[in-house]
Amino acid sequence: MNMSNPPPSKIAPEDWDRIARYLAGEAEPHEMEATARWVAADAERQATVKALQSALANVWHDDSPEIDVEGALKSVKSRFGVPKITPISSVAYRNQRSWARSPYLKAAAVLLLVVGAFWWRNVRDRDGGSVARTFNTSVGERRQFSLGDGTQVVLGPASGLTVDPNSDDRSVAMDGDAYFNVVHNPSRPFSVKVGVVTIEDVGTAFAIQTDDSGGVRVAVDSGSVAVGPHEANAGSKEVLNARDKASVDPKGIVMIERSAVSEDDLAWVQGRLVFRDAPLIQVGAELYRWYGVRLRVADSSLVNLHLTASFSGESVDRVLNVIALSLGARIERQGNVATLYRASASALRR
Repeated sequence: MNMSNPPPSKIAPEDWDRIARYLAGEAEPHEMEATARWVAADAERQATVKALQSALANVWHDDSPEIDVEGALKSVKSRFGVPKITPISSVAYRNQRSWARSPYLKAAAVLLLVVGAFWWRNVRDRDGGSVARTFNTSVGERRQFSLGDGTQVVLGPASGLTVDPNSDDRSVAMDGDAYFNVVHNPSRPFSVKVGVVTIEDVGTAFAIQTDDSGGVRVAVDSGSVAVGPHEANAGSKEVLNARDKASVDPKGIVMIERSAVSEDDLAWVQGRLVFRDAPLIQVGAELYRWYGVRLRVADSSLVNLHLTASFSGESVDRVLNVIALSLGARIERQGNVATLYRASASALRR
């Protein structure tokens, strides 16, 4: 494989670990499915994975020597600061499998990690760091990492964050769930673009969540943020202070609740899934992110129902049963689709 003059790459260092698990067959089924969709969504990722598959087919021999894959992984991650990946207990690897169980898997993992690290370093050095970095999580996975300015981020399940390469890590765009603990810089406010709004702060800890309709929810843990349309000036934005929260609809209308943030609003950061009078569109979005299951509503009379429930490590079937009982409905699951039906009168009497 000729790596002397690689093309510019948008694949971030932390994604090579994900690609390695995918090609080595070491990912859980839900992660394999999520990674396959992630690869298929970008032509460069498709070409890269295809090239690595070809390379792997040519480098393995039955007499290949033992390789210290754990040492190589540690070395690569230490050089590039790959973020720690924290799987949620409900979808964590229940049967931990060593990458060292066969020489083939070790060879595959080391090749992918080393090639990925070399490729990224070459591109970064040549382009002067101007390549946008992306961070992604698969279903049921949270990722904790630091940006170059020291800002701490917890990225929720099935979520993504892109760092503007020309912002000194002070401007990002995201989709899904994220918690930010921002380092104060009076001359460079930190901003997050999500949906139709931009959220700007001056030394703050806050959480953002989105749903499938394009709605955005913001909960301020400390400090303050300004929320408004992308092009709005500072004076026209709504200011949220510590313990305030707001919801933004797809049209950009901001609805504020003062001093309303509770532990439940930030529970997902610690790995708990909590709904408090949540509409079904929010329930469906989080159910997919955490468990990879799509929620469909078969009866229009159920659409406006709200759910109050709390989960911490339960199986997806247990979660679905609780949702059905809480809503006075029934759920039928086929694969990764769960359909919600209105329960019959006889079922409710049981």
